[in-house]
Amino acid sequence: MVWKGREARFLVSRSGRFVARTERGYTLTELLVVLAVIGIMAFIAVPFLLTYTSGATIDYGARELRSGLNRAKLMAVTTRQPVCVQPTAGGYQFFQNTTCTGTPWSGTGTDANGVFRLVNNMTATLAAGANPVFNQFGVAVQTGTLRVTGPTGGSMTVSVEASGRVRIP
Repeated sequence: MVWKGREARFLVSRSGRFVARTERGYTLTELLVVLAVIGIMAFIAVPFLLTYTSGATIDYGARELRSGLNRAKLMAVTTRQPVCVQPTAGGYQFFQNTTCTGTPWSGTGTDANGVFRLVNNMTATLAAGANPVFNQFGVAVQTGTLRVTGPTGGSMTVSVEASGRVRIP
């Protein structure tokens, strides 16, 4: 008669001799091959992940700035006043005039100085043209191109067209 214990790993006969294994498993060689394949895949994937992360951060900063410029356009339409957008260290400000002078607009999303801060230590600078100004119809009276630069040095531009369209080329 053959019996199998609750946690037995072998079939045992009446005489107490080991007859055969009842549980199957992986050999050490198979486990080492799987670990080697995982290691090689990680070795290949890590550089791609690191370059993707910095590029995605800059892309996010450019999209955030584009959203802010669209917000300025919407503010100009809803308040029926021109809105000028001026890049500052670490962000940008809104002014409710065409010259970007005077007291900056402060409200939801700004700090105490009226600055909309970009995340991840991004900076916004004027790359070409002038500070964008939107009129009460949402049209850009002044067009400009702003550059978003990340902490690693990579950058992207955000352009304001005469029609008021804000795009990332």
